[in-house]
Amino acid sequence: MKSLFKLNLITLATLCSLPALAEPMLTLATTTTSRDTPLSTSEPVILSLSKETYQLTVSGIEGNCASVEEQKVRFRRPLSLNCGTETVLPLQIRFGGDYSFAFDQASNTLTIAREAKKSNKTFSRPIPDVQCQTNTGQEVTLNLGSTFPDGTVLKDALSGQTVTVTNQTVIISASKQSGGLVLLEPIEQTKTKPKFTYKNANIYFIMVDRFNNGNAANDLSYGRQKDGKQEIGTFHGGDLKGVIEKLDYIKSLGTDAIWLSPIVEQVHGFVGGGESGSFPFYSYHGYWTRDFTKLDQNFGNEDDLKTLVTEAHKRDIKILLDAVINHAGYATLADMQFNNLDVVDTSKMPDKWATWAPEKGENWHSYNQAVDYQSKQWQHWWGPDWVRATFPGYQGPGSSDTTMNLAGLPDFITESTHAVTPPQWLLDNPGTRVVARPNFTVADYLVEWQSDWVKRFGIDGFRVDTVKHVEGEVWLKLKQAASENLQHWRENNDKTGQPFWMMGEVWGHSAYRSPYADQGFDALINFDMQKKLDKGAACFSQMQEVYQNYSDSIQSTPDFTPVSYMSSHDTELFFNRFKSFEMQRNAANALLLSPGAIQIYYGDEIGRELGPYADDFHQGTRSDMVWKLDEERKALLSHWQALGQFRQSHPAVGAGQHQTLKNENAYVFSRSLGEDKVIVAYLGK
Repeated sequence: MKSLFKLNLITLATLCSLPALAEPMLTLATTTTSRDTPLSTSEPVILSLSKETYQLTVSGIEGNCASVEEQKVRFRRPLSLNCGTETVLPLQIRFGGDYSFAFDQASNTLTIAREAKKSNKTFSRPIPDVQCQTNTGQEVTLNLGSTFPDGTVLKDALSGQTVTVTNQTVIISASKQSGGLVLLEPIEQTKTKPKFTYKNANIYFIMVDRFNNGNAANDLSYGRQKDGKQEIGTFHGGDLKGVIEKLDYIKSLGTDAIWLSPIVEQVHGFVGGGESGSFPFYSYHGYWTRDFTKLDQNFGNEDDLKTLVTEAHKRDIKILLDAVINHAGYATLADMQFNNLDVVDTSKMPDKWATWAPEKGENWHSYNQAVDYQSKQWQHWWGPDWVRATFPGYQGPGSSDTTMNLAGLPDFITESTHAVTPPQWLLDNPGTRVVARPNFTVADYLVEWQSDWVKRFGIDGFRVDTVKHVEGEVWLKLKQAASENLQHWRENNDKTGQPFWMMGEVWGHSAYRSPYADQGFDALINFDMQKKLDKGAACFSQMQEVYQNYSDSIQSTPDFTPVSYMSSHDTELFFNRFKSFEMQRNAANALLLSPGAIQIYYGDEIGRELGPYADDFHQGTRSDMVWKLDEERKALLSHWQALGQFRQSHPAVGAGQHQTLKNENAYVFSRSLGEDKVIVAYLGK
């Protein structure tokens, strides 16, 4: 997806008097994606950048130095940076290609330069150099405070050791295989199953197309094509049947809910991938919708979805659908032909436009030369009452979050109070459930289309895309409609359960309650955790301040939950940061023991690697799930399963009160939620 980028560089300072240096960090972010890489004093970091206007931010520096006055970015000239406060600068890239970012520690400056050749070099981070306890492998005495009365028998969920509390202490050792971690729980658990709470939810995020192929017959629906090369942006064949086949595997991870990437009908064709148009880019990811009321045939049919919900519920796993209301999908050649939209020079097209491919001297953007984007026939596409777009008669994009065209996608006019009728091609779409409603606005239709899945299939909740780009009152309407529809489904199916749950994506939000909680959101994705995990994986006790802050925030706002993650489709794969199974295991420790809910991106648990991506880095984060495991991945998975099941068995881990317990040679804390209490101890690396 071609995006407008925001470039954020977390690095070192300038003009500092004996600064205390933070870990240098380079972060590339857009309104929907981000990527970060450490800076090095020994060699520049080289990154591929598209022709865009960026925002460069330098932060995270301790020390005292003079404030830097306003300055302009000039290539190959050192930039002075602030200490203690952010340095924010515009960065305009006029020519796509590789650019180097060189930090000079002596002068505390950053120099940006364009490189002559594309490197395609991949980097792995140096493991952060932090002070940490040393795990000798010997038994240590741990002070548990008053968490458990003397005589309580506890078991370590990772090693199986049992110990008895004596004088508020236990004596225990931690294996190297655990990352120095000990998880203590009472052997005599309460007989009643712990009550589920979303505050402790373990959410497994699946990009359906890349997870598991359960039905090869639907791999190339709507005339979609393979490219016969790296298949960077094509459909790979994953579907709902493939998810059903792996439900027991997913449950073994201690999963409470599955978040599915969007499964509604996508645009049928491709757009050019990357700035250079080096690959055909289809909507395998699910965020370029054609019809919100139908399942995409690549992902399966309604019987598959019904079976998935039923089988997941049998395993006490909830199903969350990804709701997209801000935008529709691009206009592709396949859809233009299917909809009889007369805007294409047919002399430049094969009989089936969907099979167009670049010839010598062309790339995957070149098909645009055959499309008349100034034709009045675009009135017969979504139409100017429905979306903002750069076509004749349409409203152009605005400058605000709610009126911009995110990544050039057609922006639904969700603030409109005017009654509209769906476009004729959508009303005529085979199998559609779209019908014209009297006095319905754009937002009314979108809310009806999304919430109807809840009414028909008993969907438990939504992950909501691009929250800040839609008005708050629309989200409130969606929450109300979905809640009523879930209740309707339960009444008709003799079921009970938790209220409908909405988790939102507000780009860059961290672990605190904000006014979005008043717009119907029970939770927001926490973008803060991923960067904290570097040091947390190097040494678990580095999480102490983070855990305390998260817990305090959660306990003070009982109506709101942050959802932390280590990897995602829009940021990075954590495994690609260090390419270390030990760091991946340790990051799992830090994430899965975090206060609040957590999100696991498919393959985190086995160290899924970055796939091919040409000049669009984030395509690599959507690589195929790995099912044939080597010994290192088997060991990582086994540890992850034990950790996830411990978390699931103890709602106190995510929802409980966090208390650090004073110990000389170990980091020890308790989590308590009513009668549910656990002890977590870190004895060192």
